[in-house]
Amino acid sequence: MSKRFEEFNLFREKMNDRILSVDNRVIKRFFGVDTLTYEPEKLDAKTKEMLGLVASMVLRCDDCVAYHIMQCKEEGVTDEEMNEK
Repeated sequence: MSKRFEEFNLFREKMNDRILSVDNRVIKRFFGVDTLTYEPEKLDAKTKEMLGLVASMVLRCDDCVAYHIMQCKEEGVTDEEMNEK
């Protein structure tokens, strides 16, 4: 993993811990829904992460794109799949 992705991931984890340390039911439910969204059902987690990447690219959210690239790699998306036209 590149240094940029490692730094981003450390920062994201730190911020998630900080956000979740506050006893806020709405925020915790939001994080729960986000987690459940990527659980495999009819679509596997790999496909859902690729869809998350596409949505992030459309929204032009650089942090979201970085996150979903890391998640795609974790789910086994190959370079060929990532670069398909």
